Order: sequence, then structure tokens, then C-alpha cells
Amino acid sequence: MSPSTTAKAPPRGAPSSSTTSRSSASPLTKPYLTLYNALNFILWATCTVQGLTHLATGTPPPLIFQHVYPLLRLTQTLALLEILHSLAGLVRAPVTTTAMQVASRILLVWGIMSPFQGRIVGATALQTGDYAFLGCLTAWGVTECIRYGFFVGQVSGLGVPAWWAWLRYNTFYVLYPLGIGSECVMVVLALAPAAEMVGPAYWWFLVVVLGIYVPGSYILYTHMIAQRRKALKKN
Repeated sequence: MSPSTTAKAPPRGAPSSSTTSRSSASPLTKPYLTLYNALNFILWATCTVQGLTHLATGTPPPLIFQHVYPLLRLTQTLALLEILHSLAGLVRAPVTTTAMQVASRILLVWGIMSPFQGRIVGATALQTGDYAFLGCLTAWGVTECIRYGFFVGQVSGLGVPAWWAWLRYNTFYVLYPLGIGSECVMVVLALAPAAEMVGPAYWWFLVVVLGIYVPGSYILYTHMIAQRRKALKKN
């Protein structure tokens, strides 16, 4: 899933075909959003290529986490700006929806991967968490490369090739379940160390998160399908 960073974009991960901004009167809005989206495209492409290259060359998954995680954490943290974009009216994505969607990834990279690395992921021995991390990296990385590249073409006025638009509107069918499934596995694996290393309150918090993930994911997934239909009709 991914938050909207182009003007008049729908909720995170949903297809969009509009580039009109609330703040279109500002001459800085267009170049700023173009630069922001381009930077995110480069960062996500770097994370994804690094991870897949290590995987293709036989690097053990725990070491892939150690190599890629620092940049992934920085890249995902940058998405916090998207909440500010929504608050400032630079984009038309709802603030509440954007905040919730960004928070879910922030929880994964800062609230689970960071404190529990070496315990559930990135340890010496191969664990289930290492596979879950690869699932997150693949789903997030490919999705964000497509999305930010799409937005660069939209906001800059360069246009988006038809094949790129097809990727934007169709790959979520596979990438979204992969990402959500991998995220849920990471949360489940974090339950035991959360109780031991942090406390019962954090354990209960993660349990609540899991309870929200399942129905919330279904609602967002069906919403994305509906938005896809609308976007394809317009195009």
C-alpha cells in the first residue's frame, strides 16, 4: 500500500488519473511534488534493486535484511511528509486515511523491524521473519517504484506511457496481498519479543493492530478495485 503524493490523488495505493492540486496557485507546488516523487522513486528503486540483486546472487536472507534495512527505513520514514502534504493541501488525499496508511508501514520499520532485528529477522540463522521481510521489500518496492514513477509523469506534465499506467492499475492485484500477508506475519512474529522485551501493553497493541489489519485490508483492497474501474473508464 502506498500514500498519495500527487494532486487530487485518491487514498494510498488507489489508482489516480488526476494532477490538479488544491495549491495549484503556488508556482512551487509542481516542481516540489515532481522532485519529491522523483526522489522517492530513486530511493525505492535503489532498495528494490539492492534486495533483488542480493537475492539473485545467493546472499542469505538474514544478510539481505542487514544490507537493505537501513536505507529502507530512511526511505519509508520519508513518507511522513505525505501527511504534511495532505494537511497543507498540496494533495487532495484525506489526512486521516493518509496518516493511517503511512503509520502502518512506520510501525513495521520502526516498531517491529528495528527493535526486534536479530530476534525475528536479520539474525545469524534463517527465520520465517527473513522471508516476510523479503515479501515486504518486494511488494513495497515494486509498488512504490511504479507509483512514484507514475506520479512524476503526471505532475511534471511529461505524461505516463500506457504500459506504465497498466502496471499502476493492475499490479496491486498481486502485490497488495503479498505485502499485507508479509506484514501480518511480521506482526505475529513480533508478539513474543514484544511481550518479553517491551511489555504486555505493546503485546496488546500489536494484537489490536492484527485485528484491524484483516477487515481493513479487505475494505481497502475492494476500494482499490473500484477506483481502478473508475480510472480505466476515464482513460
